[in-house]
Amino acid sequence: MTDPDEVPHDVRASLGQLLAEARAAAERGDADAARALLDTAETVATNKLPPGERRDRVRWGCAAARDALPNGDLAAAYAAAAAARLPAE
Repeated sequence: MTDPDEVPHDVRASLGQLLAEARAAAERGDADAARALLDTAETVATNKLPPGERRDRVRWGCAAARDALPNGDLAAAYAAAAAARLPAE
């Protein structure tokens, strides 16, 4: 039996990469790239994470980061907070 809160390695890696790239884009002031990456990360979280608090928090973090744009520092902080909700490797 698998843990319902278990996150497959490929999903964790994809979300981690998307959120890291979104954070970097926000920090350098590229709001369009950050927004696109956050949209993609939110879609991956919605479709690939099991229902529950982790999925809700990652999705909320993506939305909050997107809403914070063009404030790159705040958006980057939200993206980092969303990434922190992913389990460690």
